[in-house]
Amino acid sequence: MAATRASTGNSKPRVAAAISTTPERKPKSTTTTRKPTTKKATTKKSTTGAGVTKTKRKPNVKDKAEGALEKVEGTLTRKPGKKAAGTKKMNGTQAKTARTRK
Repeated sequence: MAATRASTGNSKPRVAAAISTTPERKPKSTTTTRKPTTKKATTKKSTTGAGVTKTKRKPNVKDKAEGALEKVEGTLTRKPGKKAAGTKKMNGTQAKTARTRK
């Protein structure tokens, strides 16, 4: 037979503490004095990195055609470098013929 709390002499009543559901509010302190913050000059972060100049030019029809053929050739021969070079030529970002952007 299981022993109950009453039979063991340890029969203090179990009372759960009441939990309040009202939110606690912190008192507003009006005695603090703050120094006025100075605005710092914000600098725009470049997406290319420090000291990197992107080069771009408008590709003509010849560049687009050559780039497409080079890209296909790189795909067929499984040479990712050749494929990337064709894409660069098509987009006008090839370093050999591109101008630096100002």
